[in-house]
Amino acid sequence: MSFHTPTDHYRHRLLPLRQQLEVQNGWLRERLETVIPALLAREKMDMWLIIAREYNDDPVMPTLLPQPEMGARRRTMLLFCRNADGSVDRLTLARYGYGDFYRPAWNPEEDGDQYACLVRHIRERNPQTIGINLSREFAFGDGLSQTEFVQLADGLGAELMGRTRSAERLCLGWLETRIPAELTVYPGLVEMGHSLIAE
Repeated sequence: MSFHTPTDHYRHRLLPLRQQLEVQNGWLRERLETVIPALLAREKMDMWLIIAREYNDDPVMPTLLPQPEMGARRRTMLLFCRNADGSVDRLTLARYGYGDFYRPAWNPEEDGDQYACLVRHIRERNPQTIGINLSREFAFGDGLSQTEFVQLADGLGAELMGRTRSAERLCLGWLETRIPAELTVYPGLVEMGHSLIAE
């Protein structure tokens, strides 16, 4: 006698892991190209900076990286820079690249200290508002550790540091927004979730 669980009904609807990765990366690419510019414009932010270290990740960092990355490696910096035409440049200052999702902006052998390189990029772009992930209210918007905050403040100096402000609404907006392609699969995911709960 065979025993069937409620989830057996859904197994044929699940993509193999490699195909799931391709779908997720496709969604991420579209989200980076549409959601990020809209959020920066909404919040009137010229720049959004996410800094995290391996094993001490910012809550939004894993959601901004392509699969199969699981989070920050060594120290990972992501820099979103809004241009006058509304487009957004996506840079990474990290030891390892992320394909064409982000443009590499730091070469450890040529550019020296990671924070010094970051400060150079910020000074060149001269943003008036710089979002950093600090929040008293929402853990999802409070991913910048004390150590990274101090190093950032030391590098930027008082004048540029005075342009920083909480990016909590950017963090929450990024996490809560779904593009149409994601929404099409949500009913099925809810069904599967209910099936697992029932089981």
